[in-house]
Amino acid sequence: MINKWIEFTVKTANIDAFKASLAAVETGSKAEDGCVHYAAFQSADDATLFTVLECWASSEAFEAHRVAPHIAKFKEDCGSVIVNKKAISLDQIQ
Repeated sequence: MINKWIEFTVKTANIDAFKASLAAVETGSKAEDGCVHYAAFQSADDATLFTVLECWASSEAFEAHRVAPHIAKFKEDCGSVIVNKKAISLDQIQ
């Protein structure tokens, strides 16, 4: 299982557009083969901070996700509005 926690900080002026794009990524990702869990969040304390928790059945499923058309569109649409990005790989404790 591949588990990722990803944090994005975006420019204040682009919050609404980023939120819409990330919602589209969530919908597209949930439809992919091998997606176990995919959820996007906006911080209640800082409107510019977004997080994604994603779980994939295999490394092959995760790699296919990384090159999926909706991911390419997200990168094209949102790459310039992301101020900071942090990706963390997670290992489940139990």
